Amino acid sequence: MILELFEFQHLFVLTAGVLLGIIVGALPGLTPTMGVALCIPFTFSLPAVDGLLLLGGIYCGSVYGGTVPAIMFNVPGAPASVATTFDGYPMAQQGKARKALELATISSFVGGLFGMLMLIFFAPMFVSFSLQFGPAENFWLAIFGITVISAISQGAITKELLGGCAGILLSFIGISSFTGMSRFTFGHDFLVGGLHVVAVLIGLFAFPQALRLIKNLSSKEVETVLHSHEKSSIRTSFSEVVGRPKSVTIGSIVGSVVGVIPGAGGNIASIMAYNEVKRFSKNKERFGKGNPEGVIASESANNAMVGGSLIPLLSLGIPGSPTAAIFLGGLLIHGIWPGRSLFVENAPVVYTFFTGMIIAQFLLLFIGLGIIRYLTKLNRIPDYFMAPIILSFCIIGAYATQNNLFDIYTMVILGAAMYVLQKYKFSAAPIALGFILGPIAEEGLLQGIRVGEANGSVLQFFFTGGWNISLFVLVIVTIAFSIWQTMQKRPSGNNKPKGFQLSNLFSFKAAAWLPIIGLSALILVFASSLSFEEGVFPQITAAIMVILSVVHYIRFGFRPKNELLYQKANLNFSRIFIIAALVIISLLTNVVGFYNQVLILMLLVSMWVYWQKNKDSHSLSKIMLVSLSFTLFMFLIFSGIVKVPVPTGLPLFLSNIF
Repeated sequence: MILELFEFQHLFVLTAGVLLGIIVGALPGLTPTMGVALCIPFTFSLPAVDGLLLLGGIYCGSVYGGTVPAIMFNVPGAPASVATTFDGYPMAQQGKARKALELATISSFVGGLFGMLMLIFFAPMFVSFSLQFGPAENFWLAIFGITVISAISQGAITKELLGGCAGILLSFIGISSFTGMSRFTFGHDFLVGGLHVVAVLIGLFAFPQALRLIKNLSSKEVETVLHSHEKSSIRTSFSEVVGRPKSVTIGSIVGSVVGVIPGAGGNIASIMAYNEVKRFSKNKERFGKGNPEGVIASESANNAMVGGSLIPLLSLGIPGSPTAAIFLGGLLIHGIWPGRSLFVENAPVVYTFFTGMIIAQFLLLFIGLGIIRYLTKLNRIPDYFMAPIILSFCIIGAYATQNNLFDIYTMVILGAAMYVLQKYKFSAAPIALGFILGPIAEEGLLQGIRVGEANGSVLQFFFTGGWNISLFVLVIVTIAFSIWQTMQKRPSGNNKPKGFQLSNLFSFKAAAWLPIIGLSALILVFASSLSFEEGVFPQITAAIMVILSVVHYIRFGFRPKNELLYQKANLNFSRIFIIAALVIISLLTNVVGFYNQVLILMLLVSMWVYWQKNKDSHSLSKIMLVSLSFTLFMFLIFSGIVKVPVPTGLPLFLSNIF
């Protein structure tokens, strides 16, 4: 069975899958789930082994591929790459993009290999472990993941937790998975389906990054830093990963374990691994500023998750991640039914697939290291071209998942809001994590309440048992550690405030929090009008938001006067105009048409820069050539190869050409 894998046909299919997966992961919006789903039809005519090898190669490659835009542009190519942006992008800004990509590739290989070995040798043990997680355990796991926000935050803990609560509230929009009734739709049918996770993640991470690039166009210093490069060697990067065994070990173990838990996914695995590595690090302050340990932990975890997610899928028929759920469809198409009989009735196919997944990790390593020198050249693309390129991928990435224009509106509105919130030191990661973990926590809470009532005590159901107690203790320890960490950051010396000053609460910066308190209270009142099943978790979340908002507001009373002085902003009306124009054009996809929109975005930003400061260095002919070439490239990829339906809009000039 093992020797059979080395036949040319099998190796070719596996290599093609890994390479295609890397490309899918590197394109923002084309998630691993979408990549596997798009390629399932191509497996119909293939033998079962080749079909599974193709899907498995795409799965492994796409999870790794998401790290490329995460490091280069602070845009996670896949949800599992969110934590990679924390330190990967700062490394790229410091001219260490090649080093970051090498560390990510090597740690992805180590984590992926670890996860696949767990799949092969410890599947029965991990299956019994996953079966121990019921509603209460899933609830505490989700709550622990949300409280991790405060531990990994670099800013105010109250803001990070508020962001997490805001993400949870966003996840409530649509139909309740427990009752099947719509809520928080306010009578609008387009909200019944809820907000799609891909549109939300693109809006929180990618869209604001494009707007920030435009903001930085006036700073030549920033552009110089982004385009500088530091020499690196693969041997040095291998030594660096081996020299940090704690980071790669914790990442691999956490990724494999979280992958086994149904529904968790790589985003949870990478963020939890990042948190644990930071928790046990002696230099916690270096995280978020370009620490290689953060990249190693995140990438080893999300790639180890791949093998872990296949354990419950193959043994029980329960997918451990959204992509594994699509993978299940690929199995059923070829007449392969997961379960205990799988390893008996289809042993040749299964064990050939297992061996192929081991080889896929080596292919990923060789291909990844081989293309790094070309990937680092992406930094040479001027920001006035890169910003509309990112916007174009944001739009098609949000739309292509469900072919739904509402996803584009969701992405743009959240992206514009996140761009403003980041100016007030709010982070996107807590909101994203809250949105992902909110439904898991709510479902676990409601199911746990019902089971607890049936057993006589809800509190006993949630606070007894080894896993419940362990996870609850982790939640308390994480919150306590975050509070202690905040106290250590208190100002000292002349900057230290002299007790509580009531007048501080009437300052402009403090008063700006009163609308947040009011909005949180309004959501709490609205949630109180819902039924118990639909409103209990929204009420808890809104109540926590009220408390956190009030706490943050009161903290202004203890701040020094000089921190509360309102600093008049130097408004750049030209920049405000171009950003507003980009947001409006992004919302007009259905009117303008996608390919017309791409061309307009490319021309608008580059022409704005041309007239602002670069009239001598960049010719109009170059701008037109690059804009038309990129638009044609997008057409060939999405309409010619991938065959993704796009909004056509009105029959403008470019639509007639294409």
